[in-house]
Amino acid sequence: MRPKNARAGSALIEFAGSLILLSAVFAGVFQIGYTFYTYNSLINAVRAGARYASLLPRGAADAEAAQAVRNLVVYGDPAPGPDAKPVAPGLTVANVELVQEPGSSTVFLRGFELDAIFARLQIDGRPTVTFPVTQGAVQ
Repeated sequence: MRPKNARAGSALIEFAGSLILLSAVFAGVFQIGYTFYTYNSLINAVRAGARYASLLPRGAADAEAAQAVRNLVVYGDPAPGPDAKPVAPGLTVANVELVQEPGSSTVFLRGFELDAIFARLQIDGRPTVTFPVTQGAVQ
C-alpha cells in the first residue's frame, strides 16, 4: 500500500505547467485581437478621410483641405481641439498621405508603426482607400 501523500504534489506541478502554457496562449490571443482592433480603426479612419476628400471642392485652398483630411484621419475631426487624441496610439498627421487626382481621392498611411504589446508592425502604404469625386464637388 502507498502512503497517503505520495501523489499529493503532482497536481500542483501539472497545474503550474499548464498555467504557463495557458498564459502564453491568452497573451497571444490578446495580442492578435488588439492588433486587428487597431488596424480596423485605421481602416475606418482612412475610409472616412478618403470620403471627406472626395466631397471637397477641387482647387479651393488645397493646403487647408489636405490638412483637414489629415486631421480627420488622425483625430476623427477636421478641426480637432488641442486635447484631441489620435485614433491609434502614435498616429500623427505626418503619417497620412493624400493624393488628389482629377477623378478620385486616395488616402493612405506612410511610415506608421503599429505598436502592439509584444511586437511592432510596420504599416507602409496600408490601408489605402480611393473614392471617386462626387458630382457635387466643383472641378
